[in-house]
Amino acid sequence: MNFIRGKVVYNLPVGDVLILSDGIFLKKLVFLNYEKVNFHYIENDCQILKKAEEFLINYFEKKIWYQFEFIDYNSLNPILKKTLKIPFGKFLYYSDFSKFPRYVGKILSLNVIPIFVPCHRVISKSGIGGYTPSIEIKKILLKHESIISF
Repeated sequence: MNFIRGKVVYNLPVGDVLILSDGIFLKKLVFLNYEKVNFHYIENDCQILKKAEEFLINYFEKKIWYQFEFIDYNSLNPILKKTLKIPFGKFLYYSDFSKFPRYVGKILSLNVIPIFVPCHRVISKSGIGGYTPSIEIKKILLKHESIISF
C-alpha cells in the first residue's frame, strides 16, 4: 500500500505550496493560498519530495531548464505531455494544440502538478487565458519567465 507523503515548500513567489508523492511519482501540487487541502497525507521528506522542492527553488531562482524526472508520463493526457516540450520563457497558444481551444483549456485545468507540467505556458491569442486555481498565479509564472511584462 502506497501512502501519500507530503511536504510544504514555503515562501515561493506563488505563496506556499504543498507537494505530494506516493513515493514513486509526484502526485499533486497544491497552492495553499488558493486551495483547500481536503485529503490526508503523511508529512515526510522522501527523496522525490526533496527533489521536487529543489526543483521549485531552482525554478524560481532561474537555475534550471530541465524537466522534473518523477512524473508519471503514462498518466498524462497528450495535451499535457505537449506542454512539457515548451521551453522555459516560451509559450504556445491554446489553438496550437487543437482547433478546439476550450477543450485544451479544460484539459490544462485538470493538471494536478502545475509548474512541473508547465500548463501556464499556454496562453490565449486575446490575452493570457485562464489558470486553475488563480489567474494571479499564472501572471506570476509568466512574468517570472519573461513571457509577459504586465
